[in-house]
Amino acid sequence: MKKILLFLLISLAAKAQLSSKAEVVLVTVAPGKELHSAFGHTILWINDSSNGIDRAYSYGTFDFRTENFYLKFLMGTLPYTISVHSMRDEFEYNAQYEKRGMIAQKLQLDSLQKNAIFQALENNLLPENREYAYKFFYDNCSTRIRDMIERNAPGKYAWKQAPNLEGKSYRDWMNKYLVPNSWVTLGMNLALGVPSNVKATASQSCYLPDNLASATNLAKGLSANPVTLFEADASVVAPFDFTGPYVILSILSLLVGFFSFKGKFPYAADVALFSVIGVLAWFIFFLGTATNHEVMAWNPASLMLFPFNFPLVFWFAKNPLKWKKYLQIISVLCLIGLIWSGMQFTPMVLIGLPIFIRVCYLSFIKK
Repeated sequence: MKKILLFLLISLAAKAQLSSKAEVVLVTVAPGKELHSAFGHTILWINDSSNGIDRAYSYGTFDFRTENFYLKFLMGTLPYTISVHSMRDEFEYNAQYEKRGMIAQKLQLDSLQKNAIFQALENNLLPENREYAYKFFYDNCSTRIRDMIERNAPGKYAWKQAPNLEGKSYRDWMNKYLVPNSWVTLGMNLALGVPSNVKATASQSCYLPDNLASATNLAKGLSANPVTLFEADASVVAPFDFTGPYVILSILSLLVGFFSFKGKFPYAADVALFSVIGVLAWFIFFLGTATNHEVMAWNPASLMLFPFNFPLVFWFAKNPLKWKKYLQIISVLCLIGLIWSGMQFTPMVLIGLPIFIRVCYLSFIKK
């Protein structure tokens, strides 16, 4: 009964028409402290005081109660939805509770365009339309609203005419919002493959809410300058993390190199090193080949870390002379992977360097 009532209410709202005083407002929420909010958020607010309409639409909503949530998230099959709240609720949550900055940009649209956007958003709320396959770079909370405006007000906002948003890859834009010396940052970059290195156009870079706001501000048709709804306190620059990957992996590489040179790197250490890195390598290979995350395909980290080293380490580390050809081939593949990965995100070299040192050393052992 509740579902039927909800369906009727949504159907009635979809048939409603906006008055001439209605406003369509692009609201940009600043990045938050948690990883899922680190890139900001985009809201499209329909405000029509004459008809009592106050609806703030958000894409990219998910439910932790979804069956097999973590498995679906890992496989890229977790259903995301559109949601709607009042602007007051959005402000209380994002500004008052999470202390994230909020900026509003009123879009200059005619009545037909406003109504078309409103009807399209309400249509998306219908049970049969509200779920979609989320794609971080291509189909998220920001790109959905960009496309919504473009479809219903074609040519109004020339997203591509924003030269300050050109020249960077999807990966480059992502890393702008991440702490450099961080295990999370390293992990996210290790998981991304060749598609993430494509140079994004100004329009494509609008997968980030801040970029969409910037492109909208530059575009012809904006009726007013951005208005700050809430200004968050300036973020404190975190001190250098001596437990981050820069330090830990550099020390590991130095130790592996030193004990290899001295000929005192034991078999057990080889097994431990190649096993830990090998499990990571298999996981990266799995993400790129067995999930719906297309941006993780064709990953050079698989060459750098080479999954087959685990479990083969139990044999080639014990008797490297019999595995000499294998180790020499792996040395070349690892070098290619190191260079390729370093061109994408330099710190990734640090995790492949200990492996490269060991396979090179083992491949040149003569006795």
